[in-house]
Amino acid sequence: MLRTIIVILLLVVSPSIAIAVEKDYAPIPSAQIRQLLNGKTIIGEYRFMRERTKTYNFSEFHHKDGRTDYVEGPVKSTGIWYTLGTNKICYKYPDDPNMGNGISCFWVYKQDTCYYSYGRDAMSLTGPRKFTDWGARWIIKGNGGSCDEPVT
Repeated sequence: MLRTIIVILLLVVSPSIAIAVEKDYAPIPSAQIRQLLNGKTIIGEYRFMRERTKTYNFSEFHHKDGRTDYVEGPVKSTGIWYTLGTNKICYKYPDDPNMGNGISCFWVYKQDTCYYSYGRDAMSLTGPRKFTDWGARWIIKGNGGSCDEPVT
């Protein structure tokens, strides 16, 4: 939270200094993502309310065999999770019309105890276009911590 305030102040005072601070905001490598999520549940919120469930909140358990159990309001789905390349996590929910037919991949960044996911549309060649354009943010259940505002 303090880092966010500093970055905002620096953007107002000097954009070139703020860019230097933001360079420390690096994507989590795929190997670390696998280690973080194997056998763990993430509890999070989307940046925008989900139209289909009228909620911001979700949770997802990551089985060690690559399956997931996803919950968003009344929607429950079993999916597949894996990492791709050096810095992406991907999710697919085969045969579930509630979840769409595609594969969704994200870059994950961490600030304090909060993880932020950015989709392809939010990214540039050097990282997120704007650090406030995260699609979802989450914590790992049982590890403590929170995001800027409470995640329930």
